[in-house]
Amino acid sequence: MSKILTAALGSILATNIVFAADTHPNVHPHAAVVKQVIKSFDNPEGAIFSADGTHVFISNSAEIGDKGAGFSWTEGEGYISKMKVNNDGTLTMVNDKLITGISSPLGMAVLPVATGKFPAGTIFLCAGSAPIVDKDGKTITDRARMRTKLMAFNDDGKVLGEIDTGSNSVFEKITGSPIILINAMGFDSQGNLFVADTAFGGAQFDPPWDGAGGLWRIGHETIDELAAGKLPTNMPEFLGIPGNPDGVEVSPKDGSVYVNTVGPVAGAPDPANGGIYAISDMSKLPAPMDGNLGALDGLDFTHNGTMLNTQIRGDIPAKIYVTCDGVTSDLMLSPHTELSGPADLAIRQMDDGSYLVVVPELMARDATPGDDEVTVLALPQTFDNCM
Repeated sequence: MSKILTAALGSILATNIVFAADTHPNVHPHAAVVKQVIKSFDNPEGAIFSADGTHVFISNSAEIGDKGAGFSWTEGEGYISKMKVNNDGTLTMVNDKLITGISSPLGMAVLPVATGKFPAGTIFLCAGSAPIVDKDGKTITDRARMRTKLMAFNDDGKVLGEIDTGSNSVFEKITGSPIILINAMGFDSQGNLFVADTAFGGAQFDPPWDGAGGLWRIGHETIDELAAGKLPTNMPEFLGIPGNPDGVEVSPKDGSVYVNTVGPVAGAPDPANGGIYAISDMSKLPAPMDGNLGALDGLDFTHNGTMLNTQIRGDIPAKIYVTCDGVTSDLMLSPHTELSGPADLAIRQMDDGSYLVVVPELMARDATPGDDEVTVLALPQTFDNCM
Protein backbone atom coordinates (compact mmCIF):
# COMPACT_ATOMS: atom_id res chain seq x y z
CA MET A 1 0.00 0.00 0.00
CA SER A 2 1.38 3.41 -0.94
CA LYS A 3 2.39 5.92 1.75
CA ILE A 4 -0.23 8.36 0.44
CA LEU A 5 -3.03 5.80 0.75
CA THR A 6 -1.79 4.60 4.14
CA ALA A 7 -1.97 8.14 5.48
CA ALA A 8 -5.50 8.61 4.14
CA LEU A 9 -6.63 5.29 5.62
CA GLY A 10 -5.20 6.21 8.99
CA SER A 11 -7.03 9.52 8.93
CA ILE A 12 -10.37 7.87 8.20
CA LEU A 13 -9.93 5.09 10.77
CA ALA A 14 -9.15 7.70 13.38
CA THR A 15 -12.55 9.29 12.77
CA ASN A 16 -15.57 8.00 14.66
CA ILE A 17 -17.84 7.30 11.67
CA VAL A 18 -21.53 6.72 12.30
CA PHE A 19 -23.80 6.39 9.28
CA ALA A 20 -27.40 7.52 9.47
CA ALA A 21 -28.79 4.18 8.37
CA ASP A 22 -26.34 1.29 8.36
CA THR A 23 -28.77 -1.07 6.72
CA HIS A 24 -30.35 1.47 4.33
CA PRO A 25 -33.80 -0.15 4.44
CA ASN A 26 -35.62 2.69 2.68
CA VAL A 27 -37.22 2.52 -0.75
CA HIS A 28 -37.30 5.64 -2.92
CA PRO A 29 -40.93 6.74 -3.40
CA HIS A 30 -40.64 6.94 -7.19
CA ALA A 31 -39.89 3.72 -9.09
CA ALA A 32 -38.01 3.52 -12.38
CA VAL A 33 -39.84 2.12 -15.40
CA VAL A 34 -37.80 -0.37 -17.43
CA LYS A 35 -38.17 0.84 -21.01
CA GLN A 36 -35.71 -1.42 -22.78
CA VAL A 37 -33.10 -4.14 -22.28
CA ILE A 38 -30.61 -4.23 -25.15
CA LYS A 39 -28.52 -7.42 -25.47
CA SER A 40 -25.84 -6.33 -27.95
CA PHE A 41 -22.65 -5.64 -26.00
CA ASP A 42 -19.40 -7.11 -24.70
CA ASN A 43 -19.10 -6.39 -20.98
CA PRO A 44 -20.48 -2.84 -21.22
CA GLU A 45 -18.95 -0.74 -18.44
CA GLY A 46 -19.64 2.93 -19.18
CA ALA A 47 -22.43 5.00 -20.68
CA ILE A 48 -22.53 8.69 -21.62
CA PHE A 49 -24.97 10.97 -23.42
CA SER A 50 -23.67 13.28 -26.12
CA ALA A 51 -23.67 16.95 -25.16
CA ASP A 52 -26.91 17.55 -27.06
CA GLY A 53 -28.57 14.42 -25.69
CA THR A 54 -29.31 12.89 -29.09
CA HIS A 55 -26.98 9.91 -28.76
CA VAL A 56 -25.62 7.51 -26.15
CA PHE A 57 -22.13 5.99 -26.24
CA ILE A 58 -21.31 2.67 -24.54
CA SER A 59 -17.83 1.41 -23.64
CA ASN A 60 -17.48 -2.34 -24.25
CA SER A 61 -14.69 -3.40 -21.91
CA ALA A 62 -14.17 -6.94 -23.30
CA GLU A 63 -13.47 -8.93 -20.13
CA ILE A 64 -11.58 -12.12 -21.08
CA GLY A 65 -14.25 -14.52 -19.74
CA ASP A 66 -13.40 -18.22 -19.51
CA LYS A 67 -10.17 -17.81 -21.51
CA GLY A 68 -8.49 -16.31 -18.45
CA ALA A 69 -7.87 -17.50 -14.91
CA GLY A 70 -9.48 -14.47 -13.29
CA PHE A 71 -11.17 -11.16 -13.99
CA SER A 72 -9.14 -9.26 -16.60
CA TRP A 73 -9.74 -7.05 -19.61
CA THR A 74 -8.42 -8.16 -23.00
CA GLU A 75 -5.72 -5.97 -24.53
CA GLY A 76 -6.92 -4.21 -27.68
CA GLU A 77 -10.33 -5.91 -27.79
CA GLY A 78 -12.56 -3.17 -26.36
CA TYR A 79 -14.69 -0.79 -28.41
CA ILE A 80 -17.25 2.03 -28.31
CA SER A 81 -20.87 1.64 -29.48
CA LYS A 82 -23.11 4.53 -30.55
CA MET A 83 -26.91 4.61 -30.20
CA LYS A 84 -29.58 7.13 -31.13
CA VAL A 85 -32.04 8.41 -28.50
CA ASN A 86 -35.55 8.06 -29.93
CA ASN A 87 -38.46 10.37 -29.11
CA ASP A 88 -40.07 7.67 -26.95
CA GLY A 89 -36.92 7.29 -24.82
CA THR A 90 -35.77 4.02 -26.37
CA LEU A 91 -32.35 3.60 -28.00
CA THR A 92 -31.50 2.38 -31.50
CA MET A 93 -28.05 1.16 -32.50
CA VAL A 94 -26.27 3.43 -34.97
CA ASN A 95 -22.82 1.82 -34.98
CA ASP A 96 -22.03 -1.09 -32.69
CA LYS A 97 -18.27 -0.63 -33.23
CA LEU A 98 -17.75 3.10 -33.70
CA ILE A 99 -14.17 2.95 -32.35
CA THR A 100 -12.29 -0.35 -32.01
CA GLY A 101 -8.94 -1.66 -30.80
CA ILE A 102 -9.14 -0.11 -27.33
CA SER A 103 -7.81 -1.79 -24.19
CA SER A 104 -10.30 -1.80 -21.28
CA PRO A 105 -12.49 1.20 -22.16
CA LEU A 106 -14.36 2.20 -19.00
CA GLY A 107 -15.88 5.49 -17.76
CA MET A 108 -16.55 8.57 -19.88
CA ALA A 109 -17.31 12.27 -19.45
CA VAL A 110 -18.19 15.21 -21.72
CA LEU A 111 -15.98 18.31 -21.79
CA PRO A 112 -18.20 21.34 -20.99
CA VAL A 113 -15.69 24.10 -21.80
CA ALA A 114 -13.51 24.09 -24.92
CA THR A 115 -9.72 24.07 -24.69
CA GLY A 116 -7.45 25.15 -27.53
CA LYS A 117 -7.26 21.56 -28.75
CA PHE A 118 -10.59 20.03 -27.74
CA PRO A 119 -14.00 21.59 -28.53
CA ALA A 120 -16.80 21.62 -25.96
CA GLY A 121 -18.73 18.38 -26.23
CA THR A 122 -15.61 16.24 -26.71
CA ILE A 123 -16.02 12.86 -24.98
CA PHE A 124 -13.14 11.73 -22.78
CA LEU A 125 -12.70 7.99 -22.15
CA CYS A 126 -10.76 6.06 -19.48
CA ALA A 127 -8.74 3.33 -21.24
CA GLY A 128 -5.87 0.88 -20.83
CA SER A 129 -6.50 -0.29 -17.26
CA ALA A 130 -5.25 -3.33 -15.39
CA PRO A 131 -5.95 -6.11 -14.67
CA ILE A 132 -5.21 -6.89 -18.31
CA VAL A 133 -4.31 -9.96 -20.38
CA ASP A 134 -3.46 -10.59 -24.03
CA LYS A 135 -5.98 -12.14 -26.44
CA ASP A 136 -4.91 -15.65 -25.38
CA GLY A 137 -5.57 -14.92 -21.71
CA LYS A 138 -1.91 -14.60 -20.72
CA THR A 139 -1.20 -12.06 -17.98
CA ILE A 140 0.75 -9.02 -19.17
CA THR A 141 3.75 -8.38 -16.92
CA ASP A 142 5.78 -5.91 -19.01
CA ARG A 143 5.60 -2.46 -17.39
CA ALA A 144 5.96 -0.79 -20.79
CA ARG A 145 2.52 -2.17 -21.74
CA MET A 146 0.88 -0.38 -18.80
CA ARG A 147 -0.58 2.30 -21.05
CA THR A 148 -3.53 3.80 -19.24
CA LYS A 149 -4.78 7.00 -20.82
CA LEU A 150 -7.58 9.48 -21.27
CA MET A 151 -8.70 9.23 -24.88
CA ALA A 152 -10.71 12.06 -26.45
CA PHE A 153 -13.14 11.58 -29.36
CA ASN A 154 -16.03 13.40 -31.01
CA ASP A 155 -19.59 12.25 -31.70
CA ASP A 156 -18.54 10.86 -35.09
CA GLY A 157 -15.93 8.62 -33.50
CA LYS A 158 -12.90 10.63 -34.59
CA VAL A 159 -10.11 10.38 -32.00
CA LEU A 160 -8.91 13.91 -31.23
CA GLY A 161 -6.04 13.16 -28.86
CA GLU A 162 -5.08 11.52 -25.59
CA ILE A 163 -3.44 12.10 -22.23
CA ASP A 164 -0.90 9.50 -21.09
CA THR A 165 -1.46 8.33 -17.52
CA GLY A 166 0.56 5.11 -17.74
CA SER A 167 4.12 3.98 -17.13
CA ASN A 168 6.62 6.89 -16.93
CA SER A 169 3.86 9.48 -17.20
CA VAL A 170 3.72 12.66 -15.13
CA PHE A 171 1.20 10.88 -12.89
CA GLU A 172 3.75 8.21 -11.96
CA LYS A 173 6.26 10.95 -11.19
CA ILE A 174 3.83 12.43 -8.64
CA THR A 175 2.79 9.29 -6.70
CA GLY A 176 5.35 6.67 -7.72
CA SER A 177 2.67 4.74 -9.60
CA PRO A 178 0.92 5.27 -12.92
CA ILE A 179 -2.86 5.35 -12.85
CA ILE A 180 -3.37 1.58 -12.70
CA LEU A 181 -7.14 1.29 -13.02
CA ILE A 182 -8.37 4.53 -14.58
CA ASN A 183 -12.02 3.90 -13.91
CA ALA A 184 -14.25 6.97 -14.07
CA MET A 185 -14.18 10.76 -14.34
CA GLY A 186 -16.25 13.90 -14.27
CA PHE A 187 -15.86 17.56 -15.24
CA ASP A 188 -16.91 20.55 -13.18
CA SER A 189 -18.59 23.55 -14.82
CA GLN A 190 -15.20 25.25 -15.40
CA GLY A 191 -13.86 22.25 -17.30
CA ASN A 192 -11.57 20.92 -14.57
CA LEU A 193 -11.33 17.14 -14.78
CA PHE A 194 -11.55 14.70 -11.84
CA VAL A 195 -10.37 11.12 -12.39
CA ALA A 196 -10.63 8.07 -10.11
CA ASP A 197 -7.86 5.48 -9.87
CA THR A 198 -9.30 2.30 -8.35
CA ALA A 199 -5.71 0.94 -8.19
CA PHE A 200 -6.44 -2.77 -8.60
CA GLY A 201 -4.05 -4.70 -10.85
CA GLY A 202 -0.59 -3.28 -10.19
CA ALA A 203 0.68 -6.56 -8.76
CA GLN A 204 0.62 -8.27 -12.18
CA PHE A 205 3.60 -6.27 -13.48
CA ASP A 206 7.27 -7.08 -13.03
CA PRO A 207 8.30 -5.40 -10.83
CA PRO A 208 4.88 -4.69 -9.37
CA TRP A 209 3.40 -1.30 -8.60
CA ASP A 210 1.74 -0.74 -5.22
CA GLY A 211 -0.87 1.49 -6.80
CA ALA A 212 -2.21 4.74 -5.41
CA GLY A 213 -5.97 4.65 -5.08
CA GLY A 214 -7.51 8.08 -5.07
CA LEU A 215 -8.78 11.10 -6.94
CA TRP A 216 -6.87 13.17 -9.50
CA ARG A 217 -7.67 16.76 -10.42
CA ILE A 218 -6.48 17.94 -13.84
CA GLY A 219 -7.00 21.66 -14.27
CA HIS A 220 -8.73 22.86 -17.44
CA GLU A 221 -5.66 24.94 -18.29
CA THR A 222 -3.52 21.79 -18.09
CA ILE A 223 -5.45 19.50 -20.45
CA ASP A 224 -3.82 20.69 -23.69
CA GLU A 225 -0.31 20.61 -22.24
CA LEU A 226 -0.75 17.02 -21.10
CA ALA A 227 -2.27 16.02 -24.45
CA ALA A 228 0.81 17.48 -26.16
CA GLY A 229 3.10 15.38 -23.95
CA LYS A 230 4.43 18.42 -22.13
CA LEU A 231 5.19 18.85 -18.46
CA PRO A 232 2.32 21.12 -17.41
CA THR A 233 2.76 24.49 -15.78
CA ASN A 234 0.23 23.47 -13.13
CA MET A 235 0.73 19.85 -12.13
CA PRO A 236 -2.21 17.49 -11.56
CA GLU A 237 -3.28 17.18 -7.91
CA PHE A 238 -3.81 13.88 -6.09
CA LEU A 239 -5.89 12.98 -3.03
CA GLY A 240 -5.52 9.46 -1.63
CA ILE A 241 -8.80 7.69 -0.84
CA PRO A 242 -8.94 4.30 0.92
CA GLY A 243 -11.30 1.56 -0.18
CA ASN A 244 -10.54 1.66 -3.93
CA PRO A 245 -12.46 4.66 -5.32
CA ASP A 246 -14.53 3.90 -8.40
CA GLY A 247 -17.31 6.27 -9.46
CA VAL A 248 -16.80 10.04 -9.58
CA GLU A 249 -19.04 12.95 -10.54
CA VAL A 250 -19.46 16.62 -9.72
CA SER A 251 -22.74 17.58 -8.06
CA PRO A 252 -24.80 20.16 -9.98
CA LYS A 253 -26.27 21.16 -6.63
CA ASP A 254 -23.28 21.98 -4.40
CA GLY A 255 -20.28 21.72 -6.76
CA SER A 256 -18.53 19.10 -4.62
CA VAL A 257 -16.83 16.10 -6.20
CA TYR A 258 -18.51 12.87 -5.10
CA VAL A 259 -16.52 9.64 -5.12
CA ASN A 260 -17.67 6.14 -4.15
CA THR A 261 -15.67 3.04 -3.17
CA VAL A 262 -15.76 -0.49 -4.54
CA GLY A 263 -13.14 -2.23 -2.36
CA PRO A 264 -15.45 -4.85 -0.82
CA VAL A 265 -16.05 -6.41 -4.25
CA ALA A 266 -12.54 -7.87 -4.06
CA GLY A 267 -12.24 -8.15 -0.28
CA ALA A 268 -10.02 -5.06 -0.13
CA PRO A 269 -9.96 -3.02 3.09
CA ASP A 270 -12.49 -0.20 2.98
CA PRO A 271 -13.24 1.73 6.18
CA ALA A 272 -16.48 2.99 4.63
CA ASN A 273 -17.51 -0.53 3.51
CA GLY A 274 -18.81 0.78 0.21
CA GLY A 275 -18.98 4.49 0.93
CA ILE A 276 -19.45 7.90 -0.60
CA TYR A 277 -17.18 10.91 -0.09
CA ALA A 278 -18.07 14.55 -0.87
CA ILE A 279 -14.81 16.37 -1.64
CA SER A 280 -14.48 20.13 -1.86
CA ASP A 281 -10.77 20.44 -1.01
CA MET A 282 -8.08 18.36 -2.73
CA SER A 283 -5.77 18.78 0.26
CA LYS A 284 -7.99 17.01 2.81
CA LEU A 285 -10.13 13.86 2.74
CA PRO A 286 -13.36 14.25 4.74
CA ALA A 287 -15.14 11.47 6.54
CA PRO A 288 -17.49 9.56 4.24
CA MET A 289 -20.98 11.03 4.00
CA ASP A 290 -22.46 7.52 3.75
CA GLY A 291 -21.31 3.92 3.94
CA ASN A 292 -22.10 0.23 4.45
CA LEU A 293 -23.60 0.18 0.97
CA GLY A 294 -21.78 -2.88 -0.42
CA ALA A 295 -19.40 -2.28 -3.32
CA LEU A 296 -20.22 0.82 -5.32
CA ASP A 297 -19.41 1.31 -8.99
CA GLY A 298 -21.27 3.90 -11.09
CA LEU A 299 -22.19 7.36 -9.77
CA ASP A 300 -24.19 10.12 -11.44
CA PHE A 301 -26.59 12.95 -10.65
CA THR A 302 -29.93 14.09 -11.95
CA HIS A 303 -30.20 17.67 -13.20
CA ASN A 304 -31.51 18.73 -9.78
CA GLY A 305 -28.81 16.98 -7.75
CA THR A 306 -30.29 13.62 -6.74
CA MET A 307 -27.45 11.08 -6.70
CA LEU A 308 -27.55 7.52 -8.05
CA ASN A 309 -24.95 4.84 -7.20
CA THR A 310 -24.78 1.26 -8.45
CA GLN A 311 -24.01 -1.69 -6.14
CA ILE A 312 -22.13 -4.75 -7.50
CA ARG A 313 -20.96 -6.86 -4.52
CA GLY A 314 -21.90 -10.43 -5.32
CA ASP A 315 -23.26 -11.62 -1.97
CA ILE A 316 -26.03 -8.99 -1.85
CA PRO A 317 -28.46 -8.02 -4.61
CA ALA A 318 -27.20 -5.80 -7.40
CA LYS A 319 -29.10 -2.54 -7.20
CA ILE A 320 -29.19 1.20 -7.71
CA TYR A 321 -29.16 3.48 -4.67
CA VAL A 322 -30.80 6.90 -4.64
CA THR A 323 -29.47 9.63 -2.33
CA CYS A 324 -31.87 12.54 -2.01
CA ASP A 325 -31.68 15.24 0.69
CA GLY A 326 -29.06 13.17 2.52
CA VAL A 327 -31.17 9.99 2.69
CA THR A 328 -30.09 6.89 0.78
CA SER A 329 -32.72 4.42 -0.43
CA ASP A 330 -33.18 1.64 -2.97
CA LEU A 331 -34.50 2.34 -6.46
CA MET A 332 -37.27 -0.06 -7.40
CA LEU A 333 -37.54 -1.20 -11.04
CA SER A 334 -40.94 -1.76 -12.64
CA PRO A 335 -41.37 -4.41 -13.80
CA HIS A 336 -38.86 -6.08 -11.47
CA THR A 337 -35.65 -6.65 -13.43
CA GLU A 338 -32.46 -8.37 -12.30
CA LEU A 339 -29.30 -6.36 -12.96
CA SER A 340 -25.95 -8.07 -13.54
CA GLY A 341 -23.04 -5.86 -12.52
CA PRO A 342 -24.63 -2.42 -13.02
CA ALA A 343 -21.71 -0.10 -13.74
CA ASP A 344 -21.20 3.52 -14.89
CA LEU A 345 -24.74 4.68 -15.50
CA ALA A 346 -25.66 7.91 -17.30
CA ILE A 347 -28.63 10.22 -16.61
CA ARG A 348 -30.23 12.78 -18.93
CA GLN A 349 -33.19 15.06 -18.27
CA MET A 350 -35.71 14.98 -21.12
CA ASP A 351 -37.70 17.91 -22.51
CA ASP A 352 -40.73 17.07 -20.33
CA GLY A 353 -38.68 17.06 -17.10
CA SER A 354 -38.50 13.28 -16.76
CA TYR A 355 -35.17 11.44 -16.83
CA LEU A 356 -33.66 8.73 -18.99
CA VAL A 357 -31.10 6.48 -17.27
CA VAL A 358 -28.81 4.15 -19.22
CA VAL A 359 -27.33 1.31 -17.13
CA PRO A 360 -24.50 -0.78 -18.66
CA GLU A 361 -24.22 -4.22 -17.05
CA LEU A 362 -20.64 -5.44 -16.89
CA MET A 363 -21.70 -9.13 -16.62
CA ALA A 364 -18.22 -10.05 -15.36
CA ARG A 365 -16.79 -13.40 -16.51
CA ASP A 366 -19.40 -13.75 -19.25
CA ALA A 367 -17.89 -16.02 -21.92
CA THR A 368 -19.96 -14.97 -24.94
CA PRO A 369 -19.25 -11.47 -26.32
CA GLY A 370 -21.98 -9.54 -28.08
CA ASP A 371 -24.99 -10.48 -25.96
CA ASP A 372 -24.42 -8.55 -22.72
CA GLU A 373 -27.02 -6.06 -21.55
CA VAL A 374 -27.66 -2.36 -21.31
CA THR A 375 -30.88 -1.50 -19.46
CA VAL A 376 -32.74 1.73 -20.16
CA LEU A 377 -34.84 3.25 -17.36
CA ALA A 378 -37.31 6.13 -17.22
CA LEU A 379 -37.69 8.24 -14.06
CA PRO A 380 -40.78 10.41 -13.56
CA GLN A 381 -40.82 14.21 -13.47
CA THR A 382 -41.37 13.97 -9.70
CA PHE A 383 -38.28 11.84 -9.11
CA ASP A 384 -36.33 14.58 -7.30
CA ASN A 385 -39.16 14.95 -4.76
CA CYS A 386 -37.84 12.80 -1.94
CA MET A 387 -41.02 12.52 0.07
